[in-house]
Amino acid sequence: MHPRNPIAGLGGAWRSKGLIRASLLLVAAAAIAAAASAFGIARDYGYLHASILTGSPGGHYHALATRLADRAKREHGTLTVISTAGSIENVSRLANNRGGCAEKFALVQDGTPVPADARLELLGRLPDPESLLLLGRTGHIFNTFGDLRGKSIGIGPEGSGTAYLMRQLFEDPDLRALDVHLSHHGLLEQAQLVAESKLDLAAFVMQEDAEFLRTVIRQHGLDLASPQDLQGLIARYPWLSLGRIPAGRYDLVRPIPAVDKQIARLGTLVIASPCAQRADRIALLMLLGAELPGFVRGNPPSSTAPATVLPLAPEAHQFFLTGEPEIADRYFPWLVNLMSPAYWVYLVMAVTVLFNALKAFSRFRLWRIDAAREKLETALKGLVDPGLTHAQMRAVPADQVMAVPERRTAAQAIWSDW
Repeated sequence: MHPRNPIAGLGGAWRSKGLIRASLLLVAAAAIAAAASAFGIARDYGYLHASILTGSPGGHYHALATRLADRAKREHGTLTVISTAGSIENVSRLANNRGGCAEKFALVQDGTPVPADARLELLGRLPDPESLLLLGRTGHIFNTFGDLRGKSIGIGPEGSGTAYLMRQLFEDPDLRALDVHLSHHGLLEQAQLVAESKLDLAAFVMQEDAEFLRTVIRQHGLDLASPQDLQGLIARYPWLSLGRIPAGRYDLVRPIPAVDKQIARLGTLVIASPCAQRADRIALLMLLGAELPGFVRGNPPSSTAPATVLPLAPEAHQFFLTGEPEIADRYFPWLVNLMSPAYWVYLVMAVTVLFNALKAFSRFRLWRIDAAREKLETALKGLVDPGLTHAQMRAVPADQVMAVPERRTAAQAIWSDW
């Protein structure tokens, strides 16, 4: 058997390599598509595994987080609700990473101090503000702050946002002189202590329609205390606003309250730790948007209290612009955790440019090889038999082509020039 003519194999070899490369690219694309479909989140929150710090059981934070967790669970996600003393503890735990990156989110009162180096980020503000309510025994009237001189007030658990806010308010130079005694208690405990005349007032920060408030007011015979000069105090704190509780809000028969009462209101913030990945943040934003219809419309917050100045998370900024996650966030959470969708666009562009450059280079090499082959064939035809066609020349056995030293020398000269 004669060895095959090497000239005839040049083009075929390169065509075979091109087919192999194309096949490999198709296999890689199929593998990526399969992986994407396996990790996609178009149907559920199966990728979500996070926890959220709330407050005391029965409070608004805990109730809202429980509803979010139930919604996530229905779609195969996991959002663990963790009860805490309140906002101060929540910020401390996220900032110190006490949960080993398991604790990723928290609900906190606006005005809660956040350390400058905590690296926490703001995801948004809840659409409905909370109310600061002072509950006392029915018939005990506090018309002004001056009536509170020497009185005792329960301000909730230590580490709660309520306790911090009350201490902040009563540090006001005008109120400090009243010698009001502030003490820490559980929510139910301090309501009971007021009913037993062991406390004069109990402070609560929660939604005004919370079932807890209705229950303790009716069970212990409590009523709202609302100093007439409350507006003057609230005006000193820009993140607080003035609200109103209508007469009969908690009992229409007695009624409680007997007349409209002024109250202080403040916002609730959703914050994220540095451990919370982009996909987790987007998932929580989607849950909040689905559970609270006014959440997207009321965000991003125009401002927060000076003590709670936090940067708005990039994920939240994008989410509030469109009201929905980007395609990459929805379908490829495992990719966006590695890199933001914007950078994936740049990466795809770079890969496309590189791929096109490689294709152009391959075509150029093939062109040079074809040109060299034709040059070699033409030269060797003259040495073997000028009357042969190119097809006939390729059929000549290699040993006959290279048997003559002059032919070998000519072939070597052509390849060295190429």
